[in-house]
Amino acid sequence: MEHGETCARSIDELMSLLSDSVKERSGDIKLPYKVRVDQECSFCRKNKQIYLADHEYEHPEPTFIKRMPASVAALSYEQDYPGRSVVILRDHETSLRYLLKNKFLLYIAFMEDVSAVADAIYKVCGPTNINYEILMNLNDHFHMHLIPRYTSEGDKIHKPPVFRGMDTLDPDFDYRSLALEIRKNISPERSPFSQCLEHLIDSGLP
Repeated sequence: MEHGETCARSIDELMSLLSDSVKERSGDIKLPYKVRVDQECSFCRKNKQIYLADHEYEHPEPTFIKRMPASVAALSYEQDYPGRSVVILRDHETSLRYLLKNKFLLYIAFMEDVSAVADAIYKVCGPTNINYEILMNLNDHFHMHLIPRYTSEGDKIHKPPVFRGMDTLDPDFDYRSLALEIRKNISPERSPFSQCLEHLIDSGLP
C-alpha cells in the first residue's frame, strides 16, 4: 500500500476486513463449545460455586459482584484502593497471547464485561482513574485487575499501585455492601454479541 492510500473506502469495507480478522483469530471456538475447567485452579473452583437464586446469580463469598456473560466480577481482598476488583474469564485459559490468536471473540466479550464493571466502579466509588492490569503471577487463569485510583493518594497516584498479596478477607471491611452497590450500577444492557457468547459459554459448561 502506497503512502496516502487507505485500506478501505468505507466503514463497511473496514468492518469486512475486521470481521475476517476476528474470524481468523477465533479458530479454536467451535460448536458445540466446551468450556475448559481445571480442578486445581482456585478461580475455576470458585466459579463452580456460583448458583442461581431469585433470578440472580450468587456466590458464598461476600466479594462476589456479578456473573457476567463471559466473566465473573468480584472485589479483591485488598481494598486499599476502594472498589479494587478482578474480572475472571469463565473459561480456563492461561495465555493472553493464545486468546488473541485463537479465541479473539471470547476476548472481545470479556472486554465488554470489563467495560461494564469499570463504568459501575466509576459511578459508585468516583475514582479519578482506573488502572487495568493483567499479571497472572499467582494464578494463571486469565483475569484482569481493575484498580481505582484517587486524588487522595497525592503524588502516589502517578506510581504503580501497591500489591500486598492478601489471601484472606479483611474482617473489618464490608465487602458485601460494596459488591452489591457495584452490581446495582452495572448496566443490564447487553449487546447481541455478548448475549450470544454468554449462551455459548453456558452451553459448554461441564
